[in-house]
Amino acid sequence: MDKTMKIGFNTFDGDVLEARPSFTLPAESGKGVDFVLCHFDPQRFPLAQATKAAEQAAAILKEKGIDFIANFEFQNFDRVSNYGDYDWANRPDGTHRLNLPKEYVQALASAGNLIGVMHDEFEHAIINRNLSIILATKGKTKLSVFPLSESSDPKAQADLLDRQLKEYADDVKAKGAKLFTGEHVFPVFYHKFARSGIIPNFKSQKECWSNLQFATAAGAALQYGTPLFNCVDLWFINTNPGHSPNEMYHNLVFAYYAGVDRVYVESAHCFTDDEPATLNAYGEKFAQFSAEYRGKQRDYDIADYRPEIGIIRFDDSFWGQGDPVMWRYMLFGNPEIKPTKESKEWIRAFRLITHGESGRNTFCWDKVAPSMLKKHRSFATMNSAAVFDENADKSSLSSLKLCFLCGSYISEETLKAVAELVRENGLTVVAPARFAPSPAEKKAFRVIPDGKGKWIVCNNLADGRLQKEIAPFLGNKGEIRLTFAGDKEIRLKISEDGEAFTVMQG
Repeated sequence: MDKTMKIGFNTFDGDVLEARPSFTLPAESGKGVDFVLCHFDPQRFPLAQATKAAEQAAAILKEKGIDFIANFEFQNFDRVSNYGDYDWANRPDGTHRLNLPKEYVQALASAGNLIGVMHDEFEHAIINRNLSIILATKGKTKLSVFPLSESSDPKAQADLLDRQLKEYADDVKAKGAKLFTGEHVFPVFYHKFARSGIIPNFKSQKECWSNLQFATAAGAALQYGTPLFNCVDLWFINTNPGHSPNEMYHNLVFAYYAGVDRVYVESAHCFTDDEPATLNAYGEKFAQFSAEYRGKQRDYDIADYRPEIGIIRFDDSFWGQGDPVMWRYMLFGNPEIKPTKESKEWIRAFRLITHGESGRNTFCWDKVAPSMLKKHRSFATMNSAAVFDENADKSSLSSLKLCFLCGSYISEETLKAVAELVRENGLTVVAPARFAPSPAEKKAFRVIPDGKGKWIVCNNLADGRLQKEIAPFLGNKGEIRLTFAGDKEIRLKISEDGEAFTVMQG
């Protein structure tokens, strides 16, 4: 089975048709690319014209021998999307999301080189209610991506969103796309997407910890048996490029060692300075990476990842949002549903796993928070970790040695699986009293032996006694460790600035 990682970069349909250097030069100067992520903006034209242009672009890429993913993000910014004779985003019920007609998807697929369709930053649009449109209209227009639950119960909203995502993904694929994927700014909804047939695709660098994003997306890919994609995003808040060429290079290398299936850089326009152009430092680093890793064999991929530390949580979309500037204090994009102390538990669990390096209350640098005043770092200490949702089964969790139970809900089947792994495999579980195997005093710190393993009942993840109990599982500070089937181990020593690493083993 081919387990090589496919390498690409982000470009635009105009670049393809006009053969601009930002499209052609990296492929010519490096060892080529396996695919491109091509941004299309069809809503500027009548449907027939847009469909013809899509067919043309696919044919040109076919001539170059390159497969492509068709990416769409105009719907995240434009309130009006019917400049021609078709509305590409507005729905009769008042919601707003990408709406591709069948003939257009079939045109993209006409040359046989369409990998799939991507809804750019899909989870961002859902949880922040098309924030870019809100900002563009100075708060006058607030559009949900899907109809919202009328209940304030987060579980009811989660179940509704599951159905909506599945229906939406099925529709896109039925029109002719082999696969459908999003692109995640925040480390949420990976599991919901994967369960609905939407490929997890995490952004690294940007404003979050790269390997924290990986751990969350990898758990979704493992639990639901999907591939794993990775966007190495050069944006940092409002700056592009906002990361150094060396940081970009090491995020690409991390994707290789982490078992990612497809990785690409956003965006290739940063590879050159002028037209006609030669590669700048970013382009040279990409070309170096392509020369070193394109087609390089691996004996594993993400399906072989065997994490030793797990976080099981009900994904209510909380990543730390809520500040006086931008991020509204709500869940699922529903202003009637607010975060709770249970929503925040997984952030505190990650703080323990990263030896205190990740934030206490948020994961991301684009929030106004004291912990995010420090310079951005891509890589945090982490010892073979992954996140699973509230429906994880025993087989998904079987490699774990330490596990945290977080959030407002975990299914009975998952709790039963965890209890069996404690008794049979020697799993150590950190759980609040509500998830304890037997009634426990609400504020007590208790260690409960159970078969080969134990439960640590603790309602305060900052308790020093807990840190002492779990220290043997957390690995060495300043290192990332990844474990795969067949006792394969990768160890990466993180640089002082957090932008790079040295491969110690692999």
